Amino acid sequence: MTIRLEASAEIDAPIAAVWDVLIDWTGQSRWIPMTTVRVTGDRKAGLGTRVEALSGVRLGRIPLGLLDRFIVTGWSPPVTDTAVLEVLHLGPYFTGEGAFRLTGHDEKTTVSCIEAFALPGGRLVEWPVRLALPALRGGLTSSLRALGEIVAAPR
Repeated sequence: MTIRLEASAEIDAPIAAVWDVLIDWTGQSRWIPMTTVRVTGDRKAGLGTRVEALSGVRLGRIPLGLLDRFIVTGWSPPVTDTAVLEVLHLGPYFTGEGAFRLTGHDEKTTVSCIEAFALPGGRLVEWPVRLALPALRGGLTSSLRALGEIVAAPR
């Protein structure tokens, strides 16, 4: 079963400032609720960066919750008025592709996020996931707004 999830938000900050907060992997914990993010490979930025996000808690070394391992497959920092960050979700709970697209205009930035991922379980999980889609979309939109609040906050 493949799910497509899309959300966007307008942020009152220049594109470079939004990009800097977006690619701060451990800092994503500030705008993605109940999630801890860490870099798991040697690369800290750019193509090939390996990241792990846990929505839940760790009991020692054991993750309890939804674990998402991914690798950066697209990296286009803002040079003009656009930027793109693409990832490949490696599992274990879902696989697929995700992308953040940033578009700058008049000292503001529109952030769009598209996730297309496959869930294991076939028809058994299809209806519960379809019922949860509005909540998932709302959560993603809320996270993008929280990203905007962090970027726009005075430093």
